[in-house]
Amino acid sequence: MQRDLLAKSGSSDSSFKRVLLAAALLCCSAIEINAAEFFGNFSSGPSGQFIDADPRPLFELSNNFSFDDPNGLKWDVPAGEKVDGASIPQAFWSIIGGPFEGPYLKASIIHDYFCTKQNRTAHDTHRNFYYGMRANGVAEWKAKAMYWAVATYGPDWTLETKVVNELQCHAGPTGSLCTSVPIVVTATVATPGVNLENPETLAVAVGKFNAIARNLKTSDGATLDVLPTGTVSASIESIERNAANTREIFATSAYRLDPNSLGVVLEPKRIQLDAIDDWPENKIPSFSDIQGSALPQGGDVSGGMVLEPTDLKVFEQKLDLSPTQFNLPTRLN
Repeated sequence: MQRDLLAKSGSSDSSFKRVLLAAALLCCSAIEINAAEFFGNFSSGPSGQFIDADPRPLFELSNNFSFDDPNGLKWDVPAGEKVDGASIPQAFWSIIGGPFEGPYLKASIIHDYFCTKQNRTAHDTHRNFYYGMRANGVAEWKAKAMYWAVATYGPDWTLETKVVNELQCHAGPTGSLCTSVPIVVTATVATPGVNLENPETLAVAVGKFNAIARNLKTSDGATLDVLPTGTVSASIESIERNAANTREIFATSAYRLDPNSLGVVLEPKRIQLDAIDDWPENKIPSFSDIQGSALPQGGDVSGGMVLEPTDLKVFEQKLDLSPTQFNLPTRLN
């Protein structure tokens, strides 16, 4: 009898421990999910006024505006600063949307200011743009598409530290006394970008972005690209690697010799991001599925294609260069 009671007690104790363990795991999972979904916080605002300017309108802040990113770093933009949205390539405004429109405004102000100052790395500045969009409610697939666009086609730079000798002088009893003092300074080094003023390059760049956006929309933010080596996942790290590689292919004009290294592209039309269709049957095609598609002389390439060097001139002629129009309020409060 005593043995039975002990057995029951042990069984009950074991069950209780399992319940506690399950509850702890659920709690930890909830904490991890909440942590993964935190992208940072904006300060109140922004407030300011739009100013007509050439070649693009300006937004002048009337208050300090900031963003605390999920890593605890604060991004401050002081009152009186003017931003023009140039950190988002203007060629993509009609696709992505203007930098001062809707939920992009807050992230664009921070991104634009730090792309101008360049006192933090391009990597951190562009990634912070993604955090800012997500913090302000932009859908994951759309924020990833815009992040890829600025990382690929936007400004790029590195920060390099070096030691220089600074001559420091002060008055001495017999004249100036000077000392050569080694100090560490940080210099901004610009990285060659993509020449979007070249019609051929712009056509291929737009076609590539449209394919990236369709992949992300179809997969709800899970798949970024379709390359000869296979599909590319849309993790933040994969987006950064893919953007750097694509940028180099464009910046060095390597795409002219081997355009299929860019993978699958779509027609170079300025389709608004919200209007981009999913892939047929909601299935992203493989590279081999698309590779045999010939570029039609008329019509579109909405089914996707892989470019060959002989296709580039015809592809350029399909570029939609329609003007972009935006309605901006006079002020934001």
